[in-house]
Amino acid sequence: MENQTRRTRKTEQSERPVEPLPGPASDSPPTVLALIERVALDPRADAEKLERMMAMYERLKAKEAERAFNGAKGRILKKLAGIKIVKNRPVLPESDNGKQRGAVEAFKYAPLEEIDKHLRPLLAEEEMDLSYSDEPWDGGGILIRGRLKHLPGGHYEDSFMPAPPDTTGGKSNVQAVGSTNSFLRRYVACNIFNIVVVGDDDDGTGGTIDEAQAKTIVELIKKAKVGPKFLKYMKAQSVEEAGSLEAAVATIAARDYRKAVSTLEEQIAKAEAGHAHLS
Repeated sequence: MENQTRRTRKTEQSERPVEPLPGPASDSPPTVLALIERVALDPRADAEKLERMMAMYERLKAKEAERAFNGAKGRILKKLAGIKIVKNRPVLPESDNGKQRGAVEAFKYAPLEEIDKHLRPLLAEEEMDLSYSDEPWDGGGILIRGRLKHLPGGHYEDSFMPAPPDTTGGKSNVQAVGSTNSFLRRYVACNIFNIVVVGDDDDGTGGTIDEAQAKTIVELIKKAKVGPKFLKYMKAQSVEEAGSLEAAVATIAARDYRKAVSTLEEQIAKAEAGHAHLS
């Protein structure tokens, strides 16, 4: 009886269906590629069907590469969130005749090498590359293209930023192009990775406005023809305290940038409306 029971159990075990080992998904690139190879070796293969399968394979590969790109970029963004990139290089204000005025600092900025110092190791860790190229832009300006590429899969994304040559400070044409090129590369890198540089003494309050924002406000001030009251309203230093208009504007808090712009635009609109009424 015991022998019969053992035989029965052995028979049941041998008749139990064997579960197949898990394989790649039916719509994964390796599976589709294997199917393509089988179809290609079949002398009766339909050329049109093979072409459709090839197109499907390319789409799946591109989707997989994009997914890997997004994962790698997401991990870099997470690590960058814990890194503090500081504005550590001063820009000296220029006087009316284009020469620098003493040693008064207008504002500080984070140079490209400071940003790259933190970013490059993270890119290498995730096998990503950030490259730049430039081309002419309307009116003699420069357009910088930043390309972030995930090397294993080849997926990439581009970011663009244009600007006119920086002729401030009596720069030559070559110096103006070089200055704008460096300026745009910094901002393209910051745009791609949502990098926010901070002042070295902001104590977590958000710091002051950056170089581009300061230039925008200075231009609006000149257009609005506002006086010292505007700087006082924005809780910034006076021209006398800072040494120049540019330096005073650079002390405006970053959190108040939109407030400053909207205030100046409102003043410009009122002036234009009053001029139109008089006309």
